[in-house]
Amino acid sequence: MLNNVLRPAPPPPIPPGWQTGPPDFVGVGSMKSGTSWWWAVLAGHPAVATPRQQPADATGRTPATPLRPPYGHKEVHFFDHYGQIAEFDPATYHRYFPRPPGHLVGEWTPRYMYDLWTPPMLHTAAPDTKLLVLLRDPLQRLLSALAAQQQWFPSAPLAVIMQHQFHRSFYWRQLRWLTTHFPREQLLVLQYEQCVTDPAGQARRTFAFLGLDTTHWQPGRELTEKVGRTYPRPTLTSATTKAFLHAIAPDTTRLLQEFPHLEADLWPSLRTLRKRD
Repeated sequence: MLNNVLRPAPPPPIPPGWQTGPPDFVGVGSMKSGTSWWWAVLAGHPAVATPRQQPADATGRTPATPLRPPYGHKEVHFFDHYGQIAEFDPATYHRYFPRPPGHLVGEWTPRYMYDLWTPPMLHTAAPDTKLLVLLRDPLQRLLSALAAQQQWFPSAPLAVIMQHQFHRSFYWRQLRWLTTHFPREQLLVLQYEQCVTDPAGQARRTFAFLGLDTTHWQPGRELTEKVGRTYPRPTLTSATTKAFLHAIAPDTTRLLQEFPHLEADLWPSLRTLRKRD
């Protein structure tokens, strides 16, 4: 259960006049890097449809559970349960993306970049889709993910959770596999910390990548409003932190070389590593 491997919820109904088809964009990573926040920013554009939005309850809030918080809205998790590259009917995936004329539609499932079978299967289903990746300081992402999964799976040993999240921290390795199946020009890699520093500018950059006009887009509270839950973070020993940073250092170095717009100075863990070295 640590991988949250669940079959997707049923596809949404298709309103009259709407059509289904491949998603226009798919967010594929990474977990605990602000993807729910950035999804809310995307949904704030008037030309982005969110047909899987769950109805609000009596309090005005969308129902949520720890295991399925954005099912039916942000995340589809269509490919999770396969566990291998398999044949499937792309139309079954397309049903999750009804849209009215003139609108874009997509999803953001952060584990798609991590599972080895998903990129090739996603390419089969949506070869022309635009891909979005949001990356965060590796150590901060690790701590946030550990905190969340310890709450979701309280009986799971820390060693199991740590090993899983450790492998999710190799950003460049995952992006290399992703770009084996999709051309680089279909990929936008965002940096969480840049989005925090300049949310409006990074939002416009994202919309431009998707081919969306920002003339009628007005920045709303979603740019600065906190999204999602926070949990008490675990305390790692200094030796564990140092070992983690050293282990991912070669991967992070390649990442920064190949995606030079990512600012190393915005990731405090890298500064920590330099000081210790």
